[in-house]
Amino acid sequence: MKSTRYRLVCGTMLFLVGTTSVSAQEQEVSCEDVPMAVHATFTQAYPKATIKGCAKEVEEGETVYEITSIEGETGRDVLFHVDGMVIVVEETIAVGTAPDPVQQAVHKMYPDGVITLAEKIMRDATVLYEFRVKNDDTLEEIVFDSSGKEVEHKSGTEVEQ
Repeated sequence: MKSTRYRLVCGTMLFLVGTTSVSAQEQEVSCEDVPMAVHATFTQAYPKATIKGCAKEVEEGETVYEITSIEGETGRDVLFHVDGMVIVVEETIAVGTAPDPVQQAVHKMYPDGVITLAEKIMRDATVLYEFRVKNDDTLEEIVFDSSGKEVEHKSGTEVEQ
């Protein structure tokens, strides 16, 4: 669903943000079909958000639910366990709000690249930053920790002209 756009390579990243990758089992569902506990947790945490869609998928044998929303300029995708416990939150951010080491790292890697997406990914106490960068004719996806260390990189996706 979402521009559920995160995709992972290494086991650590799979654990950290793997639940955000598009899953073969993911399917859009009516938001009325999402468990009440998921709705309650979402509306309590984000009372001003407008829900744009809902999805259900199977991750590691467990059914989980995703709510995609918008609040002001912030796009947000939240993945939940059936009982309403949050698994991961992904929020669009302005590049300038990422920590300085992260901004420096992405600009050093792609000084002439165009950042088309910046997101903050929060899972438990872990915070990561993902950038989608158009570099020449390819689209690069890079995930950094808050110190600017690259923790995942997916490259080579052709960009349509």
